Amino acid sequence: MKKTVLPSILALLLLTGCGGNPATGPEQPGPTPDPAETTQAAPSDAPSVDGLADAASGVFTFVVDDATGDVVLPAEGPQDVEDLRTELAEDDVTYARVTVQNPDGGLPLEIDAVTVSTPEGQELEFRAAATVIEEWGAAANNGEPHPEVVGLVEEYSGAAVPGSTTDLLMIGGFPDIPDTISAVTLQPAGGAEPVEASVQPES
Repeated sequence: MKKTVLPSILALLLLTGCGGNPATGPEQPGPTPDPAETTQAAPSDAPSVDGLADAASGVFTFVVDDATGDVVLPAEGPQDVEDLRTELAEDDVTYARVTVQNPDGGLPLEIDAVTVSTPEGQELEFRAAATVIEEWGAAANNGEPHPEVVGLVEEYSGAAVPGSTTDLLMIGGFPDIPDTISAVTLQPAGGAEPVEASVQPES
């Protein structure tokens, strides 16, 4: 927008020496903000959100009872899980990371699924990593538990316990997520009501 300086303001600036305060001298610039402290890194292939042009951070926030958290879509896959997937000849997948801050006095929180919905009505489901890894093992071992997956199943099992911050890994059986999504919904374990996450605008 083109700015216009009013004649009276222009005359005042000339009389006062271009607006500087003669008693205090020129104002010193403040410290330069650290970009690492002011900007949250977003996934390079984060989706945009239907109806929100600037919401492409790939981060969605939620509240379940006393717990709060974030869902990152997509998230980087852990190397140990990716190595196992390749070894067992499973198709490409997409990962989501659910970070839960569960305060003291709350209840353990476990997430069964994260569902991504698109404006066209498509729904893509991420499931708990331990469940998916166990299925990979059984598929590679004629339906029987696979000894090579036991360690990873234990590592990625569990809930967000009270008094802690916990990362929960979720796996979707599809190679990528759509460029535009309309909703992200979490399904807590135990038959609780689904919770819709709110988009965090791009920083």
